[in-house]
Amino acid sequence: MQFLTRMLFLAFVGAAIGWFTNFIAVKMLFKPFKPIKFFGITLQGLIPKRKCEIAKSIGEIVEMELLSFNDLWDRLLTEENRKLLLSNLDLKVKEVTENKLPSFFPKAIKGMISRYIGEIINREVEVFLNSPSNEMVEIISKRLKISEIVEKKIKSFELEKLENVVFKVAHNELYTIELMGGVLGFIIGVLQAVIIQFL
Repeated sequence: MQFLTRMLFLAFVGAAIGWFTNFIAVKMLFKPFKPIKFFGITLQGLIPKRKCEIAKSIGEIVEMELLSFNDLWDRLLTEENRKLLLSNLDLKVKEVTENKLPSFFPKAIKGMISRYIGEIINREVEVFLNSPSNEMVEIISKRLKISEIVEKKIKSFELEKLENVVFKVAHNELYTIELMGGVLGFIIGVLQAVIIQFL
């Protein structure tokens, strides 16, 4: 009876310590947000401390593994999007020619000019969109760094907002980590009781 009492006591103490240790570890992913000096040691949450490195790494991963500029370009230039682009250009040309040409121009002439300009623009845009090695695309791909956009966006996140997002998305996983600390602590407590009993 005494052994069982000791075993349960050590098991629950171990479970409490294990759960509390993992609970603190999970909280210290973000807290404290700002560095705090404590007996000569600087304490700061892991993510706030390495926010810039994390943002840079995520940006590079997104661009290299998930969404490069070429991927984005290919997605934008589906057949449906091409038609939509050309259709909008036609409407814009008509709107500009009707509003900007002098009012004394006959409507038929305005229509003819509008069609002529529209055909030229559509032809040139088609050439541009169909050119696989277009210089402009190359220039844009070099200037438009998706990694830098993602990095800047993550850096601009308020830490409280970022914390809420992380805990909302990974709530179950983080809770499981805390729970496993308690389970492992309980098992260690039982083992301690057994070892003490036989020593």
